[in-house]
Amino acid sequence: MVTLKEIARMAGVSPATVSRVLNQDPTLSVMDDTRQRVLRTAQELGYQTVQQRYQAAHQQEAPEPPIWEKRIGIAQMFETQQLLEDIYYLMLKNVLDEVCFARHWSTCTLLRNEEGHFVKNDDLPLDGIVAIGRFTQGEIDDFHRYTQSLVFLDSTPDEEKYYSIVPNYQLAVRQVLQCLWKHGYERIAYLGSVYTFGPKKELTMDPRFYYYKNTLRERGCFEEDLVLDCEMNSASSYALMRAYLSEGKKLPGAIFAASDVVAPGLLRALREFGFQVPRDVGIITFNNTSLSRLAQPPLDSVEVFLRENADSAAICLEQLWQKKTHPKQIIISCRLEERGSVRDQ
Repeated sequence: MVTLKEIARMAGVSPATVSRVLNQDPTLSVMDDTRQRVLRTAQELGYQTVQQRYQAAHQQEAPEPPIWEKRIGIAQMFETQQLLEDIYYLMLKNVLDEVCFARHWSTCTLLRNEEGHFVKNDDLPLDGIVAIGRFTQGEIDDFHRYTQSLVFLDSTPDEEKYYSIVPNYQLAVRQVLQCLWKHGYERIAYLGSVYTFGPKKELTMDPRFYYYKNTLRERGCFEEDLVLDCEMNSASSYALMRAYLSEGKKLPGAIFAASDVVAPGLLRALREFGFQVPRDVGIITFNNTSLSRLAQPPLDSVEVFLRENADSAAICLEQLWQKKTHPKQIIISCRLEERGSVRDQ
């Protein structure tokens, strides 16, 4: 039987791209010639998608129903444009796709319709849904229309009902602050949203800010003026930092940026005012995506281990299929990746 890996190797793309092309994923952005090359390769090798095999089987008079591979729905909190701005969730979905393919599970994307309900574009059943991000109760009810096997990545909507996987935010913030204290920084600012979407998509205090604030309070060095509250996007961080510096306020010794996505705006504002990293200010970000790795200069960042998160989601689905329905929360460890954006004071 032809596999997605074989098609990917011959077409010169990743298995995730192959699956998303064959399943007509509307969030995928690839060149037309790449899309046609994947389709042509799949056709030449005689590969059939789950839907094609399902249709073919039901056109035959088989004495027994066929045994199908598992089919997983994936739902994203963000819309397409937001995913392009905050690539962490897009990367998490791609890794989850790869984890499913390794288990011979197919995936399909659940999207919001005009009424805001999550739907899929076919009538095939789902064996489970992995929901990435935070969702309202109404959106969670949408998922239950397709399956009772639900797993949440990066949120815990109800610890008494659902399996969930979340990063260890407390550990991450402790690693950040201990690193900055080790280098001699005392005035440490927080840049990012103070209030973000909570487990059921209601506004609540962001866990990164919560642990930042309380840890500094315990140390007796929390300063309200060093809370730089902005939306989690580059435009907002740029506008806030530019206004902060324009007012002549003293630059903090270091800045903890709650997400990589705010880093480009932060760095741009600092450059425009003649400040350099780490000469004038140290910076550590969160998520460790290409936005921190490829920044100038490269930034220290907290790695949240996408593969481990996705693997845990798959394990949770397998537990649910075995009727082990008692809910569990898996907390994934983090690690600070140091690249030299902080230095001894």
